[in-house]
Amino acid sequence: MANRLPIIAVIAAVVLFLLYSSVFVVNARQQALVLRFGEIVDVKSQPGIYFKAPFAFFDADSVQLIENRVLRFDLDNIRVQVSGGKFYEVDAFIAYRISDPRVFRSAVSGQIELAEARLRTRLDAALRRVYGLRDFEAALSEERAVMMRE
Repeated sequence: MANRLPIIAVIAAVVLFLLYSSVFVVNARQQALVLRFGEIVDVKSQPGIYFKAPFAFFDADSVQLIENRVLRFDLDNIRVQVSGGKFYEVDAFIAYRISDPRVFRSAVSGQIELAEARLRTRLDAALRRVYGLRDFEAALSEERAVMMRE
């Protein structure tokens, strides 16, 4: 009986390890991409407990969690020149949601930092274009709604 105890402990440890490496949890604010050898095999968008093939360290199956909530990206203190030639400091933000995790993974490898760097470039260019066509007072008038849509 004493000889069986270490064997049972090792078997229990292996079973627990396999179970631990096979289970993943998706909460209400996340989506999950199940990757097999780096390729997307499934998308889990509902919260819950899910299973995958164990041994993520062999790169067989891995899970990438992606935010499902509305995210905010701030662009602070951008110096823009308006049509009158004056310079102003402008703050802007974008509220966005990752609607398709497959496209997000293929476009930016699932890296939120890379996505925000691209957003920064586009938002900066858009701000400069929109403010460059108008006087600064336009941002404080009824024209502001039009500027925000542009």
